[in-house]
Amino acid sequence: MKKIFMVIFVCLLCVSLAVPCIATEFENPPIVDGAEYLNSAQFAELSEQLERVRQRYNFDVAIVTEYEMTSYDAMSSADDIYDYQGYGAGVNDDGILLYICASTREYHITTYAEGERIFNVNGIEYLKSNIQPHLANDDYYLAMDTYISIAEELLQMAEDGAVFNENEAETSDVLMVIGGAALIPLLVAFIMMRGKLSHMKTAVQNDYAANYVKPGTKQLTQSRDMFIYSSVTKTPRAKSNSESHRSSSGRSHGGGGGSF
Repeated sequence: MKKIFMVIFVCLLCVSLAVPCIATEFENPPIVDGAEYLNSAQFAELSEQLERVRQRYNFDVAIVTEYEMTSYDAMSSADDIYDYQGYGAGVNDDGILLYICASTREYHITTYAEGERIFNVNGIEYLKSNIQPHLANDDYYLAMDTYISIAEELLQMAEDGAVFNENEAETSDVLMVIGGAALIPLLVAFIMMRGKLSHMKTAVQNDYAANYVKPGTKQLTQSRDMFIYSSVTKTPRAKSNSESHRSSSGRSHGGGGGSF
């Protein structure tokens, strides 16, 4: 009887080893290059990189390019593509998508679910600062390759328990304390020296130039006010294509983008 159970156990073990691990299936390909930015070799290489990242982190990292926008702006186009075309991984549709429009030369990075936490405002700015220069130079392959590399870097950081730059506020507070500690002694020294210098002054300030003119040597026949300098204060308009927002589907998205 024991031999029979042993044979059955060995058979089951062999079957389990023979069955390959089931990979996560994504509804969409990693790259949809409607603008035809990539040649066949570049497309294959970047698709392979993205698929590896997708499977490694069970997280959707995708790229979509279009010649004409799907919606009325880049942010809405990216969100609608993500929401209505089935992007995202797992039960919560976690992911990030880079959208590029050729006709308007605009791009947007949209994040959803866990993507909003991993690719926070600081992470999106980090992505944008590295991607946008390549887009401006029309080097779309390098822009996409950089996007994949940084996305993988931030995903690994999150997996290790350290979301990119999430402690920036705490660091700035520390720097403010250090700066204050250094400035206070300087301020006290400045006040003390100013008090001593004030007792050393023997000259009195005169606010009127007429006191320095000899009477009868100069006569004014005309006077007028002339404005030599002017200053203009500009307040930047708040951008609607960054940080958390609601898409047309009602879902909350993060991300950011711009023009190139």
